[in-house]
Amino acid sequence: MLEIVTAFFQLNILWLIFCLPVITIFPATVAMYCVTRQWIIHKDYSVFRSYMKFFKENFKQSFVLGLIWLVLSGLLFLDFTLMNSLGSLQPIFYSIFLLIGFILLITTIYIFPMIAHYRMKTIDLVKNSFFFSLRFLPTTFLSLICMVATGLLLYFWQITFLFIYSVCAFCISFLCHRVLQKVQEQVKAL
Repeated sequence: MLEIVTAFFQLNILWLIFCLPVITIFPATVAMYCVTRQWIIHKDYSVFRSYMKFFKENFKQSFVLGLIWLVLSGLLFLDFTLMNSLGSLQPIFYSIFLLIGFILLITTIYIFPMIAHYRMKTIDLVKNSFFFSLRFLPTTFLSLICMVATGLLLYFWQITFLFIYSVCAFCISFLCHRVLQKVQEQVKAL
């Protein structure tokens, strides 16, 4: 039990350190999801070597994806800030931007587990993540609940930042891994 708690703590600290240069948040998060996938599949709770290996392996693709997500999020934020000048059209555009933001959020839920699980082009990752988030809505909503719970824990007990991100990543990895395994079994059956 102590080994598992220590592994979560180490993984979380590594993730925080690798997120310090803000532009490496996506590669750091992908590496964290790869490590949690390794824990789920192999019950191997090694952290440092695995994290470094996954960070290097997935850096290029996850960095590009992070830049794309940054631009999309920035444009969405800009749209929300400029919306006050739209007058009577504001409710319509507000609804559209909320929908786009929600789609971006639910697609992001599957992006990290899919990078950890599959080797595919970036555009295919985005498309599949979007379709998986819609096809497996219960898992998507459970993952959203996990993210909200993480945010609430951080808000009320700031000390949880020492381990909460890796626990959240593990929970989402576990939920998404079941979905990805089910899909793989269906593909094999065909």
